[in-house]
Amino acid sequence: MAEVSWRDLFFSNNPPGFLKGENTDDSVFLPFCAENENWELGEMVDKSRLAKENDIQVFWLRIEGRSKYVGKVFPEFTEEQAIEQLHRLGVSVGDIPRRLNDALHEFDRFFREARAYSHVDRFCLSREKIYFPRFYGVVTDMTRYRFSSGYAHQRAVVLEAIKPHLSSRRVLSEEGGVVSNLPESFLTTLKDLQLSPFEQKWYCSLLTDRLRRLNALHKIGVTHGDVKDCHFRLPGDFYDTVLYDFSASYAFSDKWPFRVNSGRPRPLKRIAKGERQRVELQVTERATSRDFRSHLIKSSSEKVVDDVLWQSFNEDEQPLELLIFKLRNRPDYFSMPSLNSIFPFLEAGCPKSDFCWQIRRGQLLHHYEPFWAVYHSPKDQASSLSFSWEVQLESVEIYESTFFMLCLVPKSWIQTSGANCDSQSKVRGLGDKLRQACLHLGSSGGCVSVIELDNFMCIDEGKFL
Repeated sequence: MAEVSWRDLFFSNNPPGFLKGENTDDSVFLPFCAENENWELGEMVDKSRLAKENDIQVFWLRIEGRSKYVGKVFPEFTEEQAIEQLHRLGVSVGDIPRRLNDALHEFDRFFREARAYSHVDRFCLSREKIYFPRFYGVVTDMTRYRFSSGYAHQRAVVLEAIKPHLSSRRVLSEEGGVVSNLPESFLTTLKDLQLSPFEQKWYCSLLTDRLRRLNALHKIGVTHGDVKDCHFRLPGDFYDTVLYDFSASYAFSDKWPFRVNSGRPRPLKRIAKGERQRVELQVTERATSRDFRSHLIKSSSEKVVDDVLWQSFNEDEQPLELLIFKLRNRPDYFSMPSLNSIFPFLEAGCPKSDFCWQIRRGQLLHHYEPFWAVYHSPKDQASSLSFSWEVQLESVEIYESTFFMLCLVPKSWIQTSGANCDSQSKVRGLGDKLRQACLHLGSSGGCVSVIELDNFMCIDEGKFL
């Protein structure tokens, strides 16, 4: 009987097509190439953590005063540490010299992190790469002068500087991706908790978006290995940004591993099921604590928030505004956004006179129609804006000056000749005004524009804003 290969076992005899002919032995990684060689590692990103010499440290990587990147710095992983791991696994003393190099490569957290990001970079669909921080390469020869604080080590993985700002947020589609039906156990628990309908919808959206990020990893043969609530959102931030921290991950290689995510080598589908269940449990715990409600009442009284959460609204009672959002990152799909991913933008657009406005608009998202555009503002050149019916947004070149615009237009504003007409026909009569409104937001320092119908209709008359 032929010996089962690791590839067949891990993928249950159904390896993904993209692996055909690919070298999966990732030992050489993309080198970090800075725009300016005079870069340095500044303060630690999480100042609340007291660093120790053998800890992983994350620093702002500064170039000409800008923190565009972070450097995740790893301590040396020694032969002694690798030998200790092999002893724990029961590898015979005589076999250790032969297997030492493989152990160094597998157990080193630097290699785990770099392999995972390399896999994402090589194999992930372009629209799904936004689920994770951008990978800019590795540094393996850092000297002490690069450091202004912390412990100096030679190796780092360089990533996008994710911040708790709208500029780092990702907008995910309401319907895109492979997650369609949430676990029945989760839905039953939500009902038993007696949450308001809006809270239930938000937690469902949160779980859906998180599972989508996780599934994107599993599709390319990567398991996270340390799925926690804090690895979807930054310290001190309530809302998700990206799934990060791959120092305990496993990225598929044809070489038979010693361990996979702290367990013996086993099929991906079993590991993936366990990771999905952990995410479900974490969101369930958050729903049980009603942390979304706790977050909302920070800006208003409990009574007002509870009244709005339990109240049902319709468009007749709530005249809707045009909502325009300026996004630094492209969405995964150019369609209607998920409640969870768009809510931070709604919160940012909340009028000071109505602290629960974002809740009501979140409840009425189904009364909006999405329209997407791309905005370019090159230095020393005129700004431009193109809607989805004018350019293929999926293939747009993205530069430093590129933003995506999401226009949520109230359906009551739209005059259509039929339910199945295209996007351009749906906004016929609104197109020029919509373009000007987007250009105005693009040239401003803001990320959200809320425009009432009367103001919108005055755009051509020069009375806009």
